[in-house]
Amino acid sequence: MVAAPKGATMKRTVPILAIVVMFAGGLHAANHYDDKLAELLKTRPNGIVRVIIQRTVPVNAAHAAEISNAGGRVVGELDMIQAQVAFLPVSQLERMAANPTVKNISIDDYVQGQAGQPYVVSGAAKAYDSYGVTGKGIGVAVVDSGIAPHPDLKILKAVDFVDTTRTGGYDPFGHGTHVAGIVAGSGAASNGTYKGIARNVNLVDLRVLDANGAGYISKTIAAIQWAIKNRYSTGSNGYSLNIRVINLSLGHRPYEPAAIDPLTTICRVAVKNGIVVVVSAGNHGKNSNGTTVYGGISSPGNEPEVVTVGAITTWGSNTRSDDTVATYSSRGPTYLDNQIKPDIVAPGSQIISTLSPNSFLATTYPQLQVGSSYFSLSGTSMAAPVVSGTVALVLEKNPNLKPHAVKGVLMYTAEKRSEIPLAVGAGYLNTAGAVNLAANIETTVSSGQYWLKNNGMGLNYTVNIGGAPVSWGQMISWKRKIHTGNSIFYNMAVWGDTVVWGDTIVWDDTIVWGDTIVWDDTIVWGDTIVWGDTIVWDDTIVWDDTIVWDDSTVGNLAFYTAAY
Repeated sequence: MVAAPKGATMKRTVPILAIVVMFAGGLHAANHYDDKLAELLKTRPNGIVRVIIQRTVPVNAAHAAEISNAGGRVVGELDMIQAQVAFLPVSQLERMAANPTVKNISIDDYVQGQAGQPYVVSGAAKAYDSYGVTGKGIGVAVVDSGIAPHPDLKILKAVDFVDTTRTGGYDPFGHGTHVAGIVAGSGAASNGTYKGIARNVNLVDLRVLDANGAGYISKTIAAIQWAIKNRYSTGSNGYSLNIRVINLSLGHRPYEPAAIDPLTTICRVAVKNGIVVVVSAGNHGKNSNGTTVYGGISSPGNEPEVVTVGAITTWGSNTRSDDTVATYSSRGPTYLDNQIKPDIVAPGSQIISTLSPNSFLATTYPQLQVGSSYFSLSGTSMAAPVVSGTVALVLEKNPNLKPHAVKGVLMYTAEKRSEIPLAVGAGYLNTAGAVNLAANIETTVSSGQYWLKNNGMGLNYTVNIGGAPVSWGQMISWKRKIHTGNSIFYNMAVWGDTVVWGDTIVWDDTIVWGDTIVWDDTIVWGDTIVWGDTIVWDDTIVWDDTIVWDDSTVGNLAFYTAAY
C-alpha cells in the first residue's frame, strides 16, 4: 500500500474493505483449514495439534479410522455440528482436508474469559420498579469456570465438562462465580448493595474453564450442546430449567470466517433452537502502547446471530453522562468478515460481584476483594452478563419473543452514543427501555402486521436512569450497515427463527458505513491487524504472553481462548 503524504488523512472506504475480505476469504476457503493451522504447517510441520474436524455428513466409524490411519487419535465427538475432536499430526492436515467428507478443520484452541453498579446504571432497577421483573422462570446458562457456593446465588443445575467427577459448586479460578453474580446475584450478603440484574433466574452452571481460566473450544461446544438438548430438563426446584439464555464471557482469536468456525456454528444452532446467546466482545481494544486498535473482536463474538457486548466504564457513579467506552473493549470490524461489532455496550469496568473464596483470582489479587463475599473485576466478561440478565427480564415480560426479536429490542432501545458503531454497535444498553418495548409487543398478530399494543401508546422513549434522562437510539446494527426506521414495530419474518439476517433483508431507512464513518489510520487491515495478547481484568491485572502454548498433551499446540 502506498503511504499518504505526511500530514494527510487516509480515508478507506467500504469498497476497499470488500476487496480485502474477498482476498482473505478466498484463500481460506481453498485450504479447508483455518489460518492458525496454515501457519503451523509452515512453522511446526512435525508437531501434533488438537483440532475440530467438521464433516459434511454425520460422523461414523470410518471417519475415526481415517484419523487413526493418519497417525491421529479421536478424543470426542460434537454431533450437533457433525464434528470430531482429535489429535492430528500437522503434516497430515492437507491430506485430511482434501477428504471430500471434511467440511473444515479448525484448531481446538483454549477459550479464555473476558473481564457505579450495573443494576442501577443499566436501567435494571428502573425496569424492576416499572414492571417488577426479576427474570423468574427464565433459565440462564453460564458457560464459564464454574460457580462456587455463595449466599447470593441459587444454582438449579450444574455440569462440569472439565472434571466430570464433580457435580458442581466448584470454581477454582473465580471468574464464573463473578459472572453469575452479575446475572443473578440476590445481594443477600451485602444487604442488597451488590445485586445482579435478574436475581430470580434459573441459574445453570456449565463449567468449561479450568483453574487457570482456560479450556478447549470443544468443551465449550459440548456445553452449548448440552444446554440445547437439556433446555427443558428439570432443575433442583422440580421445575423446567427453561434455558432461554446462554452467557459466554469467553472467546478466542478467530482464525477463520464465522460461517465455518465450529464455535460460532454451535452458537447459530443454539439461536435456531430459541436460545439467545450473549457473548463478550473481547479485551483487545488497545495495543501494548495504549493506542486504540480496531479488528479485535474475538470468536464467537464475530458471529452475526449472537449478541456481542462491549464494555463501558461508569467511573463509579450511577449516572450515565460521564460513562465512556472502556479502552480495553474490543472494537470491530470482525476479522475476515469485516462486519460491525459489538452489537451493544454495557457496564463492564470495576464491577463488584460474587467472590469464589480461595480461587486463583481471589488469592492472587486480594487487593480487589470487597468485604468477605465480593470481588471487583473489569472486562467485557463483566459486560456480557449485564446483557444476559437484561435478556432474562425481557423474556420474563414477553416469553414469546424469538432470539432475533430480543436482539432487535436490545439494539433499538439502546442509548445512542457519540462513538462510532465499531466501538459501540447500536449503543449503550437501556434495560428499562428494552423491557418497556417487549411489554408492548403482541407476538400473536399475523406476519407483516403492526404488533405494538394500543397503537404503541405504551412506549416510553425516554426514561430516567440514575437521575438523568436516557432516550432510545432507535437504530439496529447489522453486518456492515446501521439501520433506522420502525421495522421493530412490525411482525416481520426477520424477528422469527426461520430467516438468517443478512444483506438480502430489506430494512427501512438504511445508513451505509461509507456514508457515515471515516476510516482513518488507527484501523489496521489484514495480516497487520493488531491483536493484543494481554487480557485486562482491572487496571492492576494483566495476563501476558506467558499464556501461549500448551505442549503438555501429546505435543498439543493449542492457544488459550479464555474468559474475557
